[in-house]
Amino acid sequence: MDENYEKYERAKKRVKEIRGFYSHVRIYVLVITLIFITRFYLLPKFGVISEEEDFIDWMNWNTYLVPAFWGIGLLIHGLSVYRFKFVKHWEDKKIKEFMEKEEQKSSSNWK
Repeated sequence: MDENYEKYERAKKRVKEIRGFYSHVRIYVLVITLIFITRFYLLPKFGVISEEEDFIDWMNWNTYLVPAFWGIGLLIHGLSVYRFKFVKHWEDKKIKEFMEKEEQKSSSNWK
């Protein structure tokens, strides 16, 4: 029964990680869409764009760099959620190793 509970807890954790990643993707798409709509539709429509060249350059850089860097972060998040098998095996091995050390430590305390 204990093994089934551990499997359930791992599956529950995995689902939570996947759900968190999809929430991150939704927020990314929403915010980036708002940035592009604001920059290329709303600001020019209402004449908010400054004539100052430096400000326009700054705004253009931010319009593209925010999605780029956030996209890199999103990619890293996705890789951590849908991690490669060797990472998963390494984690499982380390967890087992630490659990065995704890078990040895606790059994030696009772002797």
